[in-house]
Amino acid sequence: MEFKFDFDPDRLSKLKSLRQNGYDPYGGKYEVTQSTLNIRGNFEKLEGSDVKVAGRIMTKRDHGKLKFLDLADETGDIQIYVTEKDLEKRSNELMEYIDAGDIIGVAGKVVKTKTGEISVQAKEITMLSKSLLPLPSRWYGLEDTEKRYRKRYLDFIMNKDSREKIRKGSVMISALREILEKKGFLEVTVPLLHPIPGGTNAKPFVTHYNALDRDLFLKIASELYLKRLLVGGFEKVFDISKNLRNEGVDTRHNPEFTAFELYQAYGDLSDMLVITEELVKAAIYAANRTYVVEYGGNKIDFSKFAIKTMEDSVKESLKEVDQKALIERAKKIDSKITGYGDAINTLFGEYVERKLIQPTFITRFPVEVSPLAKNIEDDPRFVYRFELYIGGMEIANAFSELNDPIEQINRFNEEAQRKERGIDETQEFDRDFVEALGYGMPPAGGVGIGLDRLQMLGTNAKSIKEVIAFPQLRNIEDDSEENTSK
Repeated sequence: MEFKFDFDPDRLSKLKSLRQNGYDPYGGKYEVTQSTLNIRGNFEKLEGSDVKVAGRIMTKRDHGKLKFLDLADETGDIQIYVTEKDLEKRSNELMEYIDAGDIIGVAGKVVKTKTGEISVQAKEITMLSKSLLPLPSRWYGLEDTEKRYRKRYLDFIMNKDSREKIRKGSVMISALREILEKKGFLEVTVPLLHPIPGGTNAKPFVTHYNALDRDLFLKIASELYLKRLLVGGFEKVFDISKNLRNEGVDTRHNPEFTAFELYQAYGDLSDMLVITEELVKAAIYAANRTYVVEYGGNKIDFSKFAIKTMEDSVKESLKEVDQKALIERAKKIDSKITGYGDAINTLFGEYVERKLIQPTFITRFPVEVSPLAKNIEDDPRFVYRFELYIGGMEIANAFSELNDPIEQINRFNEEAQRKERGIDETQEFDRDFVEALGYGMPPAGGVGIGLDRLQMLGTNAKSIKEVIAFPQLRNIEDDSEENTSK
């Protein structure tokens, strides 16, 4: 099979000419001395000095012997001021073959033009990568949302805001790591291939391992492996990695997403509440240098975190306190519901969750939906668990971890019964994990944070796809516009 691609004929012709005239159209290392941001920010110190910058030509304006290039690097953009008399001979010849979209290196002097534009007056230009496809003349934003995600590289080239969301997301994760390392936590990477899907209620992806001739499951959570580390003697551990769940795609869900999980031996839910608030605040501040940010048309104040029980939040929202009435109301949503705990959880998801805009810890979860958390001693219908809600979505989930192996077996058996009743989201029985608990796991607190959703809050992203560099997308039945190889 011979692969072909329809590149721009004029640019292919220029590429051929470059090579024929001894230019390397795909040059090597280039010693950059200043970013465009540094030049703009330190113009008074740099004016008149020689610099070397590199980046992509976004526009090219030709005024005879005088030419202007708008050059963009990762930090911003700057004007390149080009005159024949200032440019050395080979660079003048090169200008004939340069197009918008090309990546070049420029050696020159920092100046300000007559119109007051900070610029680099070019002395030498080096071709670093010849672009064979023209950049879009216009980028339509929302009208081209699907295309932006499919052609993510073009989105990043043309849209500074898209790049900024990814940059801020990285800054937020760095802030989390910095805090945890100072607190003595050890980052440990857990396996992506699991013999049993566990650690949360989710539908896994299934794959086949040829060498062992067995089916395995892609990781849906890190929890059970991190708890094994606690059994093994590690006391403060965390993992930042991908979770993969074979579920739907919408503005808040992507089947592949970045998750953070932390476990602390000899701690409990109260410790997790304190550290979760600290981590979330630090991440938001690192990205925005303020604790008050806008998200979805609301101003969210990350300096204040409320605490409510799930039961109280449901009763308050529905103006109903009678248990039987609440169960009957929940059955109208899901006929499989039999108990009060299931009812409260269902009603919370239906009527309360999306109303929680300001940071709110929801505590005292029903035991039916929390098979890995410790019971509350004075009311075993509920467990030591919280979820943090911000902007109407779940951001974090935490437990006082169940470390009683007998009770864990009972919980797994209850999960099996729920599955028999047709409830799909149930935990599988993990024999090896129960065996690990049998050797003794210290009391512990644990928390998981959905980093993509946290990044949505920190960047005012309307969709989770905006904070994932390359999100999963539906198939295109007609891929003719994709210009794919034939």
